[in-house]
Amino acid sequence: MIRLKELRDEVGLSQGDIAEKFSVAQNTVSSWENGKRDPDTDTVKKIAAFFDVSIDYLLGVSDIKKAPSGEDADLSVEEAELLRRFRKVSPALQEAALRMLETDQKKENS
Repeated sequence: MIRLKELRDEVGLSQGDIAEKFSVAQNTVSSWENGKRDPDTDTVKKIAAFFDVSIDYLLGVSDIKKAPSGEDADLSVEEAELLRRFRKVSPALQEAALRMLETDQKKENS
């Protein structure tokens, strides 16, 4: 569970908090974080849902926290991550990025 400690720290929870939430001993959570033991599949699903991340992200398979859903469901995971980042930057930076894409597209069509 490569990212359990990282996610736990992000929200300010202790190993004891996680242990209580998932009905396991605190040393079990420690073993998960240290790679000595792995939780069962159902627990992995529950942990991913609890932190609102994909299972791939939780296990370190992907660096993208969450798969696209809702109106973005038809996007690939990479496209959704790009859109998420785009939405977080300033309007000026968004405009600059759009101008770059338009310029590049004009070059391709020439």
